[in-house]
Parts: sequence; structure tokens; C-alpha cells
Amino acid sequence: MRGRGRLKVLGALVAVVLIAAACGNESSSSSNADASNSDKNATVDQPGVTKDTIRVGGVVSVSNALNAPYGDIFKGIKAYFAKVNGEGGIYGRKLELVAERDDQMVNNLKEVQGVLTEDNVFAVAPILTIFDFSGATELQSQGAPGFGLNYNADWNKENLFSNEGALCLGCEGVDLPWMAKQLKKKSIGILTYGTVDSSKKCGEGVRKSFEKYPTAKVGYYTDAHSFGDVNFSVDVGKMKDAGVDLITTCMDTNAVLALAKETRAQGLAAIQYLPNGYDQTFMKANGQFFQDSIVRVPFVPFETSPKPAGLQEYFKWMKKQGETPNEYTTYGWINGVQLVEGLKGAGPNFTRKKVIDALNKITKDTGGGLLPGIDWTTQHTETHAPEGCRALVKVDGSKFVPVFVPKGKAFLCFKEGQGLDVPPTYK
Repeated sequence: MRGRGRLKVLGALVAVVLIAAACGNESSSSSNADASNSDKNATVDQPGVTKDTIRVGGVVSVSNALNAPYGDIFKGIKAYFAKVNGEGGIYGRKLELVAERDDQMVNNLKEVQGVLTEDNVFAVAPILTIFDFSGATELQSQGAPGFGLNYNADWNKENLFSNEGALCLGCEGVDLPWMAKQLKKKSIGILTYGTVDSSKKCGEGVRKSFEKYPTAKVGYYTDAHSFGDVNFSVDVGKMKDAGVDLITTCMDTNAVLALAKETRAQGLAAIQYLPNGYDQTFMKANGQFFQDSIVRVPFVPFETSPKPAGLQEYFKWMKKQGETPNEYTTYGWINGVQLVEGLKGAGPNFTRKKVIDALNKITKDTGGGLLPGIDWTTQHTETHAPEGCRALVKVDGSKFVPVFVPKGKAFLCFKEGQGLDVPPTYK
């Protein structure tokens, strides 16, 4: 079930960690020999690798039309590198983030080429680009491993690793219909950008989900909007006539805020489902417009109690760096962990290919305890996955509160083909 990946593509329009070694079919929680203390400084003839360092560079849409803090992803990976380097590094080498390139939304391919040829890096991380990842093919042709935030099908390549695996844009899933049933919602409103392919496919997937699992009717559907639209008066009027009580969009944060304000202005009693809205700063300022709305979180939410060890470690090192954790710093941390796991799995005589191959043997990438578990033996193809997991939180005032899971659990998971009569499992 790939509903989780399908809907995360919304984050691209908001535009928009693995500690232990793994080999064979071991999960990311298993451990090889301590790479910081074995085979130090083995000879490695690879781009970006010296006797003392492993050079890494990232490409991010730091400058973006939404003024979103995408550049914070660099803070997260630097915090993880600080942790690893403080423990002796990897095979006697320090991890260095030597380039923080800004693709300014439109220069992705150029910046990826630059980080590979001019900055002399072993791996490209982190990566966070808006709309498309045109540098993906360049990374593949160079055989370089890339780590970042997956927003579209460009990521479906064997050398690219993210927090979610491959996307299946337009695929149906049981998760949203299940959620609507728990909330006793009867009529769904779906809004997408018809001019942006990923957004349109996202909306189509939501509609197909409710057609296959009709816990609620689709009362309103539109793909007539363009990126940047913030006038939803007509849409809200039609949704009010249709009795819509749950709205989901494949749009950016500016749009969902404008939509929320319009629903209040017209007295439409509907909550939103926000596939990308886990932003504490945004919700502190705008939570009044999203009361009881549901937000999807692709990693262990900060509000999980008790906090698992991986989350505690992340908080600890962010604090040491003097940084405030947020969604994007979390992705950077995860990217760093994945790179290190690949290095550990590859061994002291590592190469780019060995790192990629080691990661692609992992069947349960838990991101050091922040992810539900990605099977990299299958997650490079746009298809349904055997299992899909998500964390969900509810907006309560200006805060997020975990919902639908028992205390101490973060994710609810659905097997591929699972019907509504089978309850989810929890992780």
C-alpha cells in the first residue's frame, strides 16, 4: 500500500536515520563491527575521500517561492555528522559537509553537476528540491549515492535513498478511507493543481481510494487550480452544498491556509487532512484555523510518549548544536544516518557502489528508530509496497497530539490489499 508515499508528494508543492550497519537481509537495528575503531584509514580510491575525511555536499531549494525553511535540512545532517565525528568518525575519517548548494528552485541539474565535479564529494546529501529532481539521472550516471527528501518519481532509482522509499503517485490505499471511518466523516472534498502532474496524480489516488473503499462519498473534486492560487470561495461554496466534512488537498501550505480561512468565513464545518503540515511554527501561528485537523508525519512525531531512544538521541545532538528540531532538520538527520549505515555495510574498503549495494540489502530501514522500516530491496520502483505505515497527529489549539495509536507507539500500518475489516497494526 503506497498511500503514504503518494500523499507525501504534496510536500513537493510546499514547494516542499540509520545508525547500525546492515548486510544481507538484516534490519537497520543490527550492527557490524565498530567502523570507528576498525581498519582505520584503509586505502580508499574514491571521489571525495581522503585519508582523514569523507566529503559530502547537498543541493536544496533554500531560496523558494514559499519562504519555507528547507535550508534547515543542512542543520540536521550536520548534527548527525557531529555525533559520528565525536565518536571517532568512520574508519578513522571525519564526515564533512563541504557544500550547501541552493538550486533556487530552477537550477537543480546544474547544482548537482557542480557538487559532483567542483566540490569533489563522495555522496550527495541532503537533497531537497521543489517540483522535480532533474539531477537524479546525473547522480545515477555517476554512480553516486544520494540521500534526501523524496517528492516525486525522479527518486525511483537504486542509488537514491530517502525517508519513504519510492512513490506511487495515483495509487489507491485503505488508510484514508479507514481514517474517515474512524472520524465518522461522510463527504470528502479533494482539491489539486491540475497544472502540476504530481499534484493531479495525488488527487486521483485519493479519489480512487474512496471508490475502492467507500467509507465516505467524494462530495467534491477539482483539479482546476494552478500553483499559487489562494482564492477558494467557489470551491468552499460547492463543498458546503455537498455537505463536505473532510477536505484533503495536494497543494502547498499557503493554499491550505487560504482554504481553511475560507471554510471559516463561509461556515463550512469541515476539517482538513494535511499530508504535509507538521510544522510547529506554522501551527503556532495558524492553529485556530485547523482545529481537529489531522496531519501526517513520516517519522516518529516529537510528541510521542515515551520518546524512543532514536528520537532522544536526535534531540540531544540538535541541542548540542544549538539548533531547534523541526521537520526538515529531522530529514537531514535521517539522511546522515542512512549514509553512515551504507558506509558501515560497505566495509573499510568502501566504494560508492558498495555503499549503494549495502543499503539495497536492507529490508527494514528504521532510520535509527525514527522510521517504521523501509525495505530497500523493493523500494526503488513505483508500485504498491507490502506494507504502508504512517504517523498521524491531531491539531489541538496550536499543538499536535498523537491519534489512533496506543501509548508508546508512533505508526499505524496497513498491509497491501488489506480491507477495512482488518485493523491496522502498530509500530
